[in-house]
Amino acid sequence: MLLFLSMLLLACAAYPLWCSSDGVTAKAASVAFFVLVGAGLSLCSMWEGPALEASSNRAIEVPEAGYVGSKSCRSCHPGEHASWHGSFHRTMTQVASRDAFVADFDRLELDWFGKEVLLEWRGDRLWTVFDRAGKRPARVERPVEQLTGSHHLQVLWYSTGEGRELGPVPMCFKIEERIWIPLTSVFVLPPEFRDPPDPGAWNNSCTMCHTTDARPRVDIGRTDTEVSEFGISCEACHGPGEAHVAANHNPVRRLTQRALGMDDTITNPATLQPVRSSQVCGHCHSVSILKEQHFDSWRDHGSPFKPGDDLQRSHLVIGVEDREAPELRRELRKNPNFFRSSFWPDGQVRLSGREFSGLRQSPCYTHGDEAKQIDCTSCHSMHVEGGKSSEAWRDDQLHDGMRGNLGCTQCHEEMSTPEGLQAHTHHAPGSSGSSCYNCHMGHTSVGLMKASRSHEITSPDVGVEVATGRPNACNQCHLDRTLQWTAERLEADWQVAPPSLNAEQREVAASVRWLLSGDAGQRMLAAWSYGWGPAQEASGDDWMAPYLGRLLDDPYYVVRFNAQRSLRSLSGYGGVLVNYNFVADAAEQARFVGDVTKLWTSRYSGGMRPAVLMAARGLSRARFDQLYARRDDRPVYIAE
Repeated sequence: MLLFLSMLLLACAAYPLWCSSDGVTAKAASVAFFVLVGAGLSLCSMWEGPALEASSNRAIEVPEAGYVGSKSCRSCHPGEHASWHGSFHRTMTQVASRDAFVADFDRLELDWFGKEVLLEWRGDRLWTVFDRAGKRPARVERPVEQLTGSHHLQVLWYSTGEGRELGPVPMCFKIEERIWIPLTSVFVLPPEFRDPPDPGAWNNSCTMCHTTDARPRVDIGRTDTEVSEFGISCEACHGPGEAHVAANHNPVRRLTQRALGMDDTITNPATLQPVRSSQVCGHCHSVSILKEQHFDSWRDHGSPFKPGDDLQRSHLVIGVEDREAPELRRELRKNPNFFRSSFWPDGQVRLSGREFSGLRQSPCYTHGDEAKQIDCTSCHSMHVEGGKSSEAWRDDQLHDGMRGNLGCTQCHEEMSTPEGLQAHTHHAPGSSGSSCYNCHMGHTSVGLMKASRSHEITSPDVGVEVATGRPNACNQCHLDRTLQWTAERLEADWQVAPPSLNAEQREVAASVRWLLSGDAGQRMLAAWSYGWGPAQEASGDDWMAPYLGRLLDDPYYVVRFNAQRSLRSLSGYGGVLVNYNFVADAAEQARFVGDVTKLWTSRYSGGMRPAVLMAARGLSRARFDQLYARRDDRPVYIAE
């Protein structure tokens, strides 16, 4: 700033003297004056004022290796910077401050499975106090330094006092419902898993995708984590910007490059080949492991991958075919449940937030004609378009029109008309059944307490479900229909060969079997689907309550959560659940199971519906209990 002021004063003082000379000199003086002022203004636009005081107890922002920070992009790209600034990518990691918190409070006493967790503002710093039985230290009283998340969930990280090492506060804030819940209840984990990850998890793992250019710098007796920028910044997608900023200080070059639409000093994912473009997103949005030869370097210097690189050179993007890879043998020694936690038996991704792992298996991605290959940017935009508000865009960052079928019909033109669409879908145009996504991108992934769409882009197939247990898209919408019904429709309308089915698969609705007899992941998906608007419209909802009520004391908290959320979407059941606490002991929830069933029994008049076990006088209890007794209680671990 002082340099700018000096340059400006010098130019202003010299200008009258220069202009008093001959015409040529005066003209040159004018040019020189504006060059000096322009240079000064350029420097001024880059000056951001004093940096935030660095804390010795948290990771710090130290741009390195060509990174310059998103603020350097603002003066030339104000629109792009503004839309990124309003995105959830920016707030993926934040320094703990009152402004950064979604929840508004001064002091909270929270219940963590019978233990108190205190959150208290002391001046401008938030502190947490809680006890950890069997852990060292047994009592934590430390400042909260950082936050991750601002979309669905906000997780708090306290300073352990060991360098810049951070530990997770046991309670987190669920944003949609505006409630505080135990951190481990967010994931599909057996109920005995109540303690959050050990301190250091953020430094060693979360930094990979929740910051830009993280250097964990974790070693024995030392934790000194640095990042180039908190959150997912401009350079996370475009690569280090130092060369770009330096080259474009020249306004003539800047205008020329913009007119030509090219600049070899920066990476633009929108102009990369589809595979390389998607790998930019896949660096975080995949089931992947850093290859062993890069591990030591990553720990001190960050990921070797930069946007535009071939991700496969530094990372193993995992499929079930990679079981024997050295990186996986190391991972499986630590976590024998790795594959079952991340994939369905046929290789489709089971864990949400890993969209690239699904996309790379899609025929739309592997298409031999590059002009018809899709990538992440085919549907998603990292910046707001068409005057849309940031609030309307940032939930899933879709291009305009992509909530409809445009993402598919831009290639499948024969389905772009109402007649062509109905001929293919056998559903009325405008209905949920005519949505390409609902049939080809079913909700088969789990994460952050909800179901997410698969990005593998497959077609419904009852045979696949029979072989793998993965719910098919037809029965996720037609919750009251059997696999037999689905197989007959698929054969009649799309010539899909039906598999051999047993009596139960022919007679009982698929969703009923998932919900009563499935494993925890299947039960969670079913509970979520019962609250999904298109499914309620297609199936009716007057029969659902006893099924959802049955899950209110499920061993898995995330199953209970989705059961109660779907129950609340049914008319008249909110009052029964006023005091329901999905993380209370199972014995405390038993009365809610009975209350829901009792209320439903007094209201049901839908008549006989054998597929959902509705007899002439209501629920066929014997068959219901028989299915429930066969519940798959094998442990399931699906956690991000």
